[in-house]
Amino acid sequence: MRSILLSLNSLSISTLMLGFALSGCQDRRVGAERTETAEVQIPRTEGHTDRHADRPADLGPSEEQEVEPHAHFYSPFALRMRTPGLPFSVISFKDVGMSIPEEDRAFVYEGIAEGLAHALTHAGEGPMSSEVQHRLAVADPNNHLHCEGAHIYVDLWRETEGWGYSLWSGCGEDDEFAHRAVTASVEHVRLASLEPLTRDIADRLRDAVRTGCFTRNC
Repeated sequence: MRSILLSLNSLSISTLMLGFALSGCQDRRVGAERTETAEVQIPRTEGHTDRHADRPADLGPSEEQEVEPHAHFYSPFALRMRTPGLPFSVISFKDVGMSIPEEDRAFVYEGIAEGLAHALTHAGEGPMSSEVQHRLAVADPNNHLHCEGAHIYVDLWRETEGWGYSLWSGCGEDDEFAHRAVTASVEHVRLASLEPLTRDIADRLRDAVRTGCFTRNC
């Protein structure tokens, strides 16, 4: 009788331990399924579609800061016009050859947008009020697949002794209504070094508004 009781106790203990082991395996299996089916929330970025598919910034590329010579970069800074009655409501910018190191682009792009907003408001005749807006989606090339109406596109590049720019009212070749070079010191650029560029752009925009000419042939 005693041997039978010992056998039953051993069987009960073995059964209990087997139950714990199976329970642990089931818990881990459920946990793994929960991890695999867990839903990941990815924030969405608001898109924007348009044409141009207080420290100094050293714009001279060094050996450690190589700049791709023909790369195009879209500025995330744009102007939203506030003055009523204008034939355009947005001004955006594309770097088509400014040769700016990546770590300095945001500083320069913001300086150009702020400088143009100031020049349109305070310099020359016929002030035009605007607001500088920053939208990361504008810097994404995938958001530049076609032209928008009431939109001025500014292409920017580096000249031998300054900056160059062109102004566009659309996608076609005839939509380029300004193509100019501006003398400025670009070796070590501060905000003041961008002033000749933004002032000249503002003057050309005023001329276009005054004459109603936003194409190459008019």
